[in-house]
Amino acid sequence: VSLDKACRILHFFCQLPLGKSQADALLRQLAQHWEGEFDAICDLLAHAAIVHMDETGWKIGKEGCSLWTFASELQRVFLFGCHKDSATLDEMLPPDVFQGVGISDDAAVYRHRFVRAQKCWAHLLRKAIRLALLYPRKKSYQRFLDRLLELYYDAKRVAADGRLSDSGRQQRVTQLENRLCELCQTYLDKTPTEMKPHEQDFFNLLNELVERMLDEELFTFVLVPGVEPTNNLSERLQRTPAQDRKAGRTSKTAAGAHRRSVIVSVLESLRANLEEFTLPNVLHEIHRWMADGISLFRKQWEAMREASLVPVPDTG
Repeated sequence: VSLDKACRILHFFCQLPLGKSQADALLRQLAQHWEGEFDAICDLLAHAAIVHMDETGWKIGKEGCSLWTFASELQRVFLFGCHKDSATLDEMLPPDVFQGVGISDDAAVYRHRFVRAQKCWAHLLRKAIRLALLYPRKKSYQRFLDRLLELYYDAKRVAADGRLSDSGRQQRVTQLENRLCELCQTYLDKTPTEMKPHEQDFFNLLNELVERMLDEELFTFVLVPGVEPTNNLSERLQRTPAQDRKAGRTSKTAAGAHRRSVIVSVLESLRANLEEFTLPNVLHEIHRWMADGISLFRKQWEAMREASLVPVPDTG
């Protein structure tokens, strides 16, 4: 909610006459206090086995920029007011550090970026569904969608089959890739010389599927346990900020965007860690940080270091 509305809520429910400038100062102090926790969350994310990521539009004042979200099993990072470029991605997931699986859409900034990757099937299927719905007289679009969905559901069944060995999974992936290649080639061979806009969209989708298959980024979820075939986790995280953007509740300054990044990242990471995300539980956890002198995220980072999962820097 906006600061004005937050002040009115506090006054109504808590009889706390808080001014807008006071609320702003308190949020600024909270972000400064949580800066270390934010850094620890970013470090944990860079060493995670699986990271979901997605981006959407944002604004700082009148300047257009991006909101980038990153999510691992227990960490959530929101970067409000960042640039959607390789420099930002390298800062969050340094190539010499992040060796996990990156789950994303097919934006150019993600291509050939990770040791292993999983492209979001939801994005690909939506493109096929859109063509089938907008052009019902083109029966070939519906037939293609039906076969693509069948292949996708077969891949999900293979991924969920706990009886398969690693070699068995690899064999099934080879079979799935052969089916997809055959499916796409059937329609690529029939591509007309002069294409209408929707035919160009279909041609681009076919090429996208083939290219991502050749890059081995479509069926990673079948081979690696814990990897999901879609990027829905990151998309869900962006729903509330997207509503804020539509309502004009974006950032006024770069400092405000960073403050928002710190506070939202810590709270959303707490949501992922706490058994029940309620105000009493959040306050109890934060009070424990103050009593123990160490936060939950710093404990996780130290545990990772002690398990030798992170190399200790040479200070000599």
